[in-house]
Amino acid sequence: IEKLPGLADMPVTAVYAGLRPASEFKDYQIAAQPGRNWITVGAIRSTGLSGALGIAAHVFELYSKEGPEHRQIAQPVTPRAHVLAQSEKRDWQCDNHGEIICHCELVSEREIKRALDGPLGARSLAGLKRQTRVTMGRCQGFFCSARLAEMTKDHFDTPLSSGIDDG
Repeated sequence: IEKLPGLADMPVTAVYAGLRPASEFKDYQIAAQPGRNWITVGAIRSTGLSGALGIAAHVFELYSKEGPEHRQIAQPVTPRAHVLAQSEKRDWQCDNHGEIICHCELVSEREIKRALDGPLGARSLAGLKRQTRVTMGRCQGFFCSARLAEMTKDHFDTPLSSGIDDG
């Protein structure tokens, strides 16, 4: 608080424990799961920065083995990321945002619909969290999960109402 007095009135919702991404294995854990459209890149530890380019090349190699449809896109579309910075205007501060679905993170109905239907449409709760921060607040989704399950029922392979998040 002495160094950042602006944080004095901010509520604490999480604590950083200083954990490193280690595992019981000596080596990096990099593995493709083609059926899930997933590549795990874990247990990178402190050598991650110096090894980042080599790791990226290896991951691209794994990705490229999945078939001809996994090639570089000639003219990639880079959608604009949702504004998560507190210094910029959030969707709930604009007109016609609809219902506030996640009150802890102030995520609006319109934000969720955009994340589900946009060019990088979220296909799981994990994807939706990355795009909007929904369920990532103080209650960890306790209050918004029911409404969220209703909104996402036709968007995810595994509905939220099943209690399983496959993302």
